[in-house]
Amino acid sequence: MQISIRSQLIAGTAAVVGASAIAMTPVTQANLALPDLQVPSAGQVALAGFDSPLSELLGTFSSFNQWVLSADNTTAGYTDLGGLVTAGGVAIAKGGYQFNAVGLLPQIINDHLPIISQLGYNGAASLGSAANAATTIGLIASEGVWNLPGAFVTATQQALSGDIPGAIATLQSAIVGPFVAAGQVALASANYMLDNAVARGTALLGAVPDLVNLVVQSSIGQAQVLAGTFSAVVQNVITGITNGNAEEAWNAAVDGFFGPRGVPGAILNLTVGAGVQTDATTVVPSVRGVIQAAVHGIADALSQTGSAPPVPPPAAAAAKTASPSASALRVAAVESSPADDSGAGNAKSGSGSDTSASDHSTASKGKAGSAGKSGAKKGVAGSKRPAKASAG
Repeated sequence: MQISIRSQLIAGTAAVVGASAIAMTPVTQANLALPDLQVPSAGQVALAGFDSPLSELLGTFSSFNQWVLSADNTTAGYTDLGGLVTAGGVAIAKGGYQFNAVGLLPQIINDHLPIISQLGYNGAASLGSAANAATTIGLIASEGVWNLPGAFVTATQQALSGDIPGAIATLQSAIVGPFVAAGQVALASANYMLDNAVARGTALLGAVPDLVNLVVQSSIGQAQVLAGTFSAVVQNVITGITNGNAEEAWNAAVDGFFGPRGVPGAILNLTVGAGVQTDATTVVPSVRGVIQAAVHGIADALSQTGSAPPVPPPAAAAAKTASPSASALRVAAVESSPADDSGAGNAKSGSGSDTSASDHSTASKGKAGSAGKSGAKKGVAGSKRPAKASAG
C-alpha cells in the first residue's frame, strides 16, 4: 500500500518539474513564424497624394481676395488667377470690358464713377453757359438803362433840328437794340443746352441695343461655361472611380468642388473676375466686366456734344455796342447830319465865287463873307477854307 502511494507521488512530482523546465526554456526567433508589420511615418502619409479640402478652400478664398483687393494690372496678375490664359485674353478684357485693375475696389477707384462724373461735367458746362448768358444779359440791361436818358436828350436835339429819322433811329438803337442783343444771348444759351441734350439722347438710344445684346450673349456664355466646368469635374471623379484609383477620384472631387481651379474658381471668374477665355480670340465676360462695359458705354454717350457752342463769358465791349452811350449816339448823329449841310455850304460858297467873277466884286466879297460865316457856324466839313479862297 505504501509502495503504490509513493510511486504516484514520484510520478506527479516529475511531471511538475518537467513542465516548469519547458516553460523556463528560452524560445529563439527561428522557432516563431511572425508577419513583417511596418508602421508608416508622417512623411510617408503626406506623400500619399490626397489633397486637403481645407487647403483648396483657402486657395479659393485667396483668389477671391485678389479679385476684390489687388491693384495689379499686369498680364501675370490676371493669368495666375485662372480664367484668362494668354496675353491676348487679357488684352480683350482690358480693351473690351474696361479692366484697369485685377481687384474690383481698385477698379472703382480708378474709374472715378464714370457716369456720375460725366453728369457732373455736363452740368457744370450747362451751368457755366447759363451763368455767362445771365451775366451778359444783365450787363446789356445795365448799359441800356444807364445810357437811356442821354439817348432821349440826343433824340430830342435831333428832332428839334428837324432830323426826325435820326431821332427815331437813336431811340430805336437805345431801346430796341438791348432787347434784341439780350434775346440773342438767351437764345444761344438755350440752343446750346438743347443741342447737347439731343446729341446725348441720340447716343444713348444708339448704345442701348448693343448693351442689351452684350447682357444676353454674356449670360448665355456664362451658363455654358459653368455647366461645362461642373460636368468636367463630375467626369473626372467618375474616371477615377472607374480606374479603381481612390486617390484620383478623391483629388478630382476635392479640387473640383473646393479649389480655385474647379467650380468655385469658375464662379469667381464669372462674377468678380475677368471672365473665362474659351479660345485665342474669345473671352466670356464676367458679370463685373459686363457692368463695367455698360457703365463706360453710358458715360461715353453722355460725353457727346452738339454743334452749338456754349455762351462765352460776357465782354463789356459787346454790351456797350448793344447799348451805345449818349456820347456815341451824339457823335453818330453829328457824323450823319453835317455831311448834307457841308454840301449845301460848299454850294453856297461856289455860288459866291461865281459871283465874284462878275463885275460886282464888292457884292461877291459880301457873299463870300457870309458864306464863310455860314460855314464857320455849321463848321464840321471845314468850309472856312473855301470862304477864304473866294474872298481872296
